[in-house]
Amino acid sequence: MEPPAAATATLADEVLAEAGRLAAEPAFPAAYLARVRTAAARLAVTEGGGDDVRSAALLLEQQAVIDVEAPVASRSLPQRLVKQAVRKFVGWYVRFLGHQVGVLGQAAARLGLAVAERLDRLEAEQGAERAAMAARVAALEARVAELEARS
Repeated sequence: MEPPAAATATLADEVLAEAGRLAAEPAFPAAYLARVRTAAARLAVTEGGGDDVRSAALLLEQQAVIDVEAPVASRSLPQRLVKQAVRKFVGWYVRFLGHQVGVLGQAAARLGLAVAERLDRLEAEQGAERAAMAARVAALEARVAELEARS
């Protein structure tokens, strides 16, 4: 009897071979598969690379929230009272400013996500077009070989 690890590897190889065979057929929906893979990649947990627009926009969206309540804790009572008084006097302004900066960050994050969405769509379309072009080139090469064989 075959060990489980070897059986799993053999099954995985068979699945990959069959997937490759199906992908090579002309009726294979390459464009649809590219869109599905792009959508699935968006759901994945990623740390993001230096050029990953979606990860950068999501990070910006998370970091766009500003804590406007300054800490007033202090070891001495006079310092704590001064901090509390300053927070009361300028708190309304800091909250207003913090809200505006947060709104700006959220807008920038939405822009980044829209750009990432467009990039994903363009990359999927480009991948599908490359697959179609490769299939056309292969068909032309086969036709040239057939014509050369006749001569």
